Amino acid sequence: MSCTREHQEKSGKKLLIINVDPGIDDAQAILMALADPSVKILALCVHHGNSSIDNTTTNTLKLLTEVNRTDVPVFRGCEHALVTQPAHGDDYFGKDGFGDYEGLPQPNLDLVQPEHAVLAMIRLVNEYPGEITLVGLGPLTNLAMAHRLDPDFSKKLKDCFIMGGNYKGKGNITASAEFNFHFDVEAAQVVLSEFVCQIYIFTWELCIDSAMPWEVYYNLRAMPTTNSKLMKNLELKLLDRWKKSKVRYTICDELAMAAVLCQQCMVEWQDVSAEVECHGQLTRGQVVVDWRNRKNKRQNIRLVTKMDMELVQKLLMRVYSESG
Repeated sequence: MSCTREHQEKSGKKLLIINVDPGIDDAQAILMALADPSVKILALCVHHGNSSIDNTTTNTLKLLTEVNRTDVPVFRGCEHALVTQPAHGDDYFGKDGFGDYEGLPQPNLDLVQPEHAVLAMIRLVNEYPGEITLVGLGPLTNLAMAHRLDPDFSKKLKDCFIMGGNYKGKGNITASAEFNFHFDVEAAQVVLSEFVCQIYIFTWELCIDSAMPWEVYYNLRAMPTTNSKLMKNLELKLLDRWKKSKVRYTICDELAMAAVLCQQCMVEWQDVSAEVECHGQLTRGQVVVDWRNRKNKRQNIRLVTKMDMELVQKLLMRVYSESG
């Protein structure tokens, strides 16, 4: 697989900070990054979202422990949204965010770094100015807080890849909003309207359009590897419900991570400026694209509209064919 490697550190590694709320799709996206030898994960910054901060932090440590990668630093981040805190996630990945699977032992919570995730993000971008790709795979609270504490935060990033939002009014948590943006609407608005670095957005509509046959899922889970067994166990109680609600195998966070690892995965896009509706009675959390750039703002948001799914599948297959 030949993918362009840009702006890497001297060692040849692509530097990532990954903002997560595991979440089974977060888990698979993290495994994708761990499987890429050209990547160095500087931090996994955990926050609220698919489940409580206690659960998402524990889930992150469970994943890393199971695949023998506790060398990756984990930082605990924001517990609540900036303004209005939803009662809880939507239980799509189970009440604990990890399929309510009880087969994994409790991890060592002392592995969590003492530094708050937001402060760690700010510190790291100052240590590696212009070199870090920030990957947002859940609500954007940590990102918005980093920007509020350091208004130059986004200037020091190489770029930012975000799974979230929707621009056609197709929602998955409300009639018109996507889960990640709706869970902290104000944070999403801060990031989209105030970050100055290049932003890549992978929306819910893109996830729907990129859905694959369920045969792809079964081929991945049939691999006789640790990673495949782990994911299969996490999804065991959820799979029947997923198949009833979706005709095809739909991935989300994995699309953003695929593009991070190999930008050739992105086939079509539009460069736009956009904001998030914060006050609409029916449309709170929906992305509003300024298609004609009436506000004359910098169009630093690359709205990805089509992926090379054959290449994405190859990246997923690497996760399960190369683990022990």
